[in-house]
Amino acid sequence: MMPLQSIWMLRLSLIWLMISVTIGGLILIEKAISFIPIIWGFLPIHYELAIWGWMVQFVLATAYWMFPKLLTGSRRGPEWIAWCVFGFLNTGLTALISSYIYNSDKLAQAGRGVILLSIILFVSLIWNRVVTYKNRGH
Repeated sequence: MMPLQSIWMLRLSLIWLMISVTIGGLILIEKAISFIPIIWGFLPIHYELAIWGWMVQFVLATAYWMFPKLLTGSRRGPEWIAWCVFGFLNTGLTALISSYIYNSDKLAQAGRGVILLSIILFVSLIWNRVVTYKNRGH
C-alpha cells in the first residue's frame, strides 16, 4: 500500500506540473505571436516548478514508496521525517517562486536552503533502506 506521504507528494507534483506546463505553454504562444511580452519573466518559475515541483518531488515520492523496506522497526523509517521532506520541499519551492515575483535574493537563498534541507532529510530517511537482502537469510 502506498504511504500517505507519497500520495500527497505525487498529487502535489502533478499540480506543480500543470502550473509549469501552463506557464510553458503561454511562453510558447508568446514566442509565436507576441501578445504579452512580460510572460518571458516567468521562464525561471517554469524551470523551478518543472524541476523541483514536478520531477524531483515525483521521484522522491516514488522512491519513498518503492525502496526496500526495513526488516525491523518502522518499515519505511520515521514517518515524521517523510512529512518534513514533503513540507520543506514545497515550502522551499514556494519561497523560491516568490523570490522571482518579489525580486528577493534573500527569499531565493532561503527557499533553496529549505529545499536542500528537505533533500538531506530524504537521504537520511532512505540511506538504511539501500540494502541487499541477499546475505540476510531471507
